[in-house]
Amino acid sequence: MDRINYYSDGAIDVLGQASGAAVVVRDPHGRILDTASRRLAGMTNNEAEYEALILALELALARGEPSGAITFLVDSQIVVGQVAGAFAVRDPRLGERHARVMRLLAQLPDATLAFVPRTRNRLADALAQEALHGR
Repeated sequence: MDRINYYSDGAIDVLGQASGAAVVVRDPHGRILDTASRRLAGMTNNEAEYEALILALELALARGEPSGAITFLVDSQIVVGQVAGAFAVRDPRLGERHARVMRLLAQLPDATLAFVPRTRNRLADALAQEALHGR
């Protein structure tokens, strides 16, 4: 089965005043099917990465994609490792977001989560930056 790819990324400003999260949905041929972004309060980079994954999961559920046809691509090794259970979640604020991700993933039992290098996630990064700056 051809997979729909959900690329997500979070962005933060250096002053810690705002953050952005974005998702780009691509079909198996790389064509853009959908995008979403939101501006968030200031937070750490890891929190913003989790928020971007949450946005991607919510978008997939709203779009009604069959879970076996979805791959979530995240450029944060920490988020991917924590969701996979390879890394411990010690920060309480990340723990709350991790729990939310796990609840959302439970609704998409056959979806896949994978790490993608930042160089393959440029559009989601650009959209997260735009959201961060209120554009």
